[in-house]
Amino acid sequence: MKRLSVLALLATVAVFAAAAESQANGGLFRRHSGCGDCAAPCAAPCEAAPVKYEERKVTRYKSVMVEKEIEVSVCKQVITPEKYTYTVCVPVTKQEKRLVTVCTPAYKEVDYTYTILVPKTMEKKVMCTTYTCVTEMVKECVPVCKTVCVTCVDECGRCHTRRERVTVMEERTRCVTKRIPVTSEKMVCYTVCEPVTKQGKKTVCEIVRTQREEICNVCVLERVQKEGVRNVCSYVTEKVKRKVTQCVMMPYEETIKVAICTPVCTTACSSPACSDCAPSCGHRGLFRRGCR
Repeated sequence: MKRLSVLALLATVAVFAAAAESQANGGLFRRHSGCGDCAAPCAAPCEAAPVKYEERKVTRYKSVMVEKEIEVSVCKQVITPEKYTYTVCVPVTKQEKRLVTVCTPAYKEVDYTYTILVPKTMEKKVMCTTYTCVTEMVKECVPVCKTVCVTCVDECGRCHTRRERVTVMEERTRCVTKRIPVTSEKMVCYTVCEPVTKQGKKTVCEIVRTQREEICNVCVLERVQKEGVRNVCSYVTEKVKRKVTQCVMMPYEETIKVAICTPVCTTACSSPACSDCAPSCGHRGLFRRGCR
């Protein structure tokens, strides 16, 4: 792709250079009526030459996918066995003589004094209130609802009797009982607890501590060194060849036909001043005809 870009740039520069030279010599498609420094025009213009084609080989480029072997760096993991030393704690049981304290119970009888409460019944006089019931006959007026016959006259003047409920106050007698309080002195019994001190014996347990020497099993941790093998992971960089596919611009030759036009002057300029420019009649620049 870079080569194609460079070739296109060079072709563009060549076209602009040819156009600039053509403009300096009179422009495109311009015919001279005379030579550049000639005072008099040419006697006859140059004739147009026939167009000929010739085959030429040109080099072109095309993109081709090519496999290429390159060398790359690869990081690999390497596991290596390694010896190492470690310490472990091993429990070991040993017998040792130690002074231990033993608690022994000892029982004995001792005298002690204790107090008990003895109940005792006593009498005393107290004032008591009692109630006496007295019955009396009481008269009172109470409302009584009765049904009576009432003579009435209707709208037609006829007499008839109807019943109506009326309330009448009547005197009634009822029995009423009243409670009359009576205060009197009576003898009552009550209980009193009196403390009494007594002597007795009780069994007391005492803890007696004695020391003695005994053989005890003691567990002790001892450090023991051991050897083991462990795998150590390390990374190593090495170069490996690999095939990759790349896009490459490959040159190739191609035969093309190119148009060639050779100008021919039939008559030279008759002016003495144009004697130097007569042999060079023809095209000058791009598509330009005339004498120089």
